[in-house]
Amino acid sequence: MSTLIYCKTPIAATPYYIEEVSLNVYSLEELSYFILNNVYLLSSKFMSTELCNWIGRELKLPNLSKELHQMVQNNSPLHIFVGHILSANGFASNKEIKDALAIISTFENKSEAERRKLRADRLMAGGKLVDAIYEYETLLSEEVSSTMPRTVEGDVYHNLGCAFAKLFFFEEACRSFDEGYKRNQKKQTLYQLLYSARCAKDKAAFDEYVNKYQVPRADVEEVLQIVSRATVKDDIVGFDSSINDMLYGGNGQEVSETINNVIQNWKNEYIRLCRI
Repeated sequence: MSTLIYCKTPIAATPYYIEEVSLNVYSLEELSYFILNNVYLLSSKFMSTELCNWIGRELKLPNLSKELHQMVQNNSPLHIFVGHILSANGFASNKEIKDALAIISTFENKSEAERRKLRADRLMAGGKLVDAIYEYETLLSEEVSSTMPRTVEGDVYHNLGCAFAKLFFFEEACRSFDEGYKRNQKKQTLYQLLYSARCAKDKAAFDEYVNKYQVPRADVEEVLQIVSRATVKDDIVGFDSSINDMLYGGNGQEVSETINNVIQNWKNEYIRLCRI
């Protein structure tokens, strides 16, 4: 872990190994940190007697260990089990605990593939596009993907394409949307495929996809109009006009500084989207 965690509870001499992420944890605080940042990776396997024994033996918390053992034996819901761990130390705030348990309760009965997809969707919604791409690609490459319905697999490819498109990787986006549409046959995915080909300025690819999927002429015209309208929005036209006004009527040094600031802001935003 790269984050410094202040531990109030005992530090274990022997760590607990979390196989899903190949991680050793040495304290209840570290375990809580893992839970809060990886809620979508948790499953019923997390409720193990090994974890309960480790908490009692290594962390010297026999009462908590006994409570957790009882929950395992009673087959208690996962969010109740996790709640007891998070509440046993002061690492997480009440709001963080409540939010984590609310998330866990919504997916604890879902399959591993569905949980992984939810995690990737959450990463993309939070603007962590590179992390989301990694999660989608990992999910699609693993054996777990074979358990997904074909339409769900298509939706995963669709979302992967959206993440690539947000980073302007339109060729990669086209490949993802193409695979997605083969599986889910959703008009939204087909449109995104054509949008990406158009934004990549690849007319040959655009025409190829139109012919490949026999897209009706009316749908092709709609896609072209949507892309065209996106390039003439008021804020884009206004920005273009402002740049031209500065170039032809402003002070050279001031114009250069202004444009450089704009470009630097774009770079910073792109770096933020690419941050892992």
